[in-house]
Amino acid sequence: MKKFIYYILCSCCAIGALTSCEKDLEVYDTDTCWLNFYYDILGRYQYEEKMSKTSYSFVYGSSDRQRDTVWLEMKAIGKVYDHDRAIQLEQVPTDGVQAVAGKHFVAFNDPSVAHLYVMPAGKSQTKIPIIVLRDPSLKNEIVNLKLEIRANENFVPGYPEYSYRYLSITDMLSEPSYWNHVFPYPGYAEFGYTLCFADDYFGPYGVVKHQFLIDHTGLKFDDEFIYKTMIEDLNDDYLSYLVKKMRKVLAEVNAERQAQGLDVLKEADGTEVSF
Repeated sequence: MKKFIYYILCSCCAIGALTSCEKDLEVYDTDTCWLNFYYDILGRYQYEEKMSKTSYSFVYGSSDRQRDTVWLEMKAIGKVYDHDRAIQLEQVPTDGVQAVAGKHFVAFNDPSVAHLYVMPAGKSQTKIPIIVLRDPSLKNEIVNLKLEIRANENFVPGYPEYSYRYLSITDMLSEPSYWNHVFPYPGYAEFGYTLCFADDYFGPYGVVKHQFLIDHTGLKFDDEFIYKTMIEDLNDDYLSYLVKKMRKVLAEVNAERQAQGLDVLKEADGTEVSF
């Protein structure tokens, strides 16, 4: 009975303390709204620099596709309003060949798309489109687009590390941004466990290897595929199975090539394809 009374008294004290804390909290009363790019898992694991990079290649789609859409997620911090709020983005210089508005992508302020760059009424999170264009130059080069959030009457940039995104655009097979990325192992990241698509499964990237994987699995092995298999529904058994299967198929292909007097599969620099 004494223990029961003790628990009741403790509970009352705790409730009283919580009530007191609630009364001491200041009322949220600021009109400032901050805007960030949202990287899904990144708030928990600090890999912002690499995860801010996204790649797109027209090579995965149909040969007659002339434009496509890359969706980037954004999240606001602050009040939610009952009307649409315009989002302002700007292209800024970055490394490599610069993407050109009107040639490689549709400018953010183009009248045909400007109305799409908004935070919808009643929302604090949305996806905005980057319309990429299939210029013939992309058959021979990769162009880079860096976009940053700019302040306007609705938003100011939030955390600096979430205020920009990179997008590489091409019409060739190229190394996906996530190929050599270190991912936190779901459920064990706090203990330092990580996984790398390259190091733990398929090895260093190569265009010939990439094409081989596409040809013999029917899968794209692009950023979307890597992210899904490494984060959304990580299945080590499935990935290990794919690696073993590709080793077996590669051995068969190389045997056939050698029987025909050809060399084993190699990259352009002479590196033998392996898993």
